[in-house]
Amino acid sequence: MTADALADNDFYGGASIGQATIEACDGVTNCDDEDTSWKIFGGWEMNPNIAFEAGWVDFGEITGSVGGSAVSAEVDGWTLAAKGILPINEQFGVFGVFGVFGKFGAIMWDVKGSGAASGTSDDGTDLMYGLGAQYMITNQFGIVGEWEWFDIDSDVDLFSVGVLFKF
Repeated sequence: MTADALADNDFYGGASIGQATIEACDGVTNCDDEDTSWKIFGGWEMNPNIAFEAGWVDFGEITGSVGGSAVSAEVDGWTLAAKGILPINEQFGVFGVFGVFGKFGAIMWDVKGSGAASGTSDDGTDLMYGLGAQYMITNQFGIVGEWEWFDIDSDVDLFSVGVLFKF
């Protein structure tokens, strides 16, 4: 399997699950700023080194209390990013292609409050970037692990692991 063989599979899709940390605990007591997160994504590999990727991510929920009242907020958003891929070793291990990547783009996010924050809503568009690695086990199937940072009013970090399908 070569990088040229993978270029035949221009479009891909996948899903990941991980841990999100939303740094928004200022003024919130008993704050739990970590939750399970998941995302779906799809993209187009222009060549073995450049891709464009879109996705939807659910960061989970941040909870705590303000003035003795329980508050929580759910955060999610749509992403669009350019992805630079560097194949490291075309024959890593017994088979497959291993590579690292960086991505840079934007997120259109939405925050909805509940509990004492019920009815509170905010949205916007901000920067995102990330670093990761992918291991293509076959021409069509691989695994991906990555760290992404999102500038959603405060810092949001997402560490995730998932699967990628090329078609």
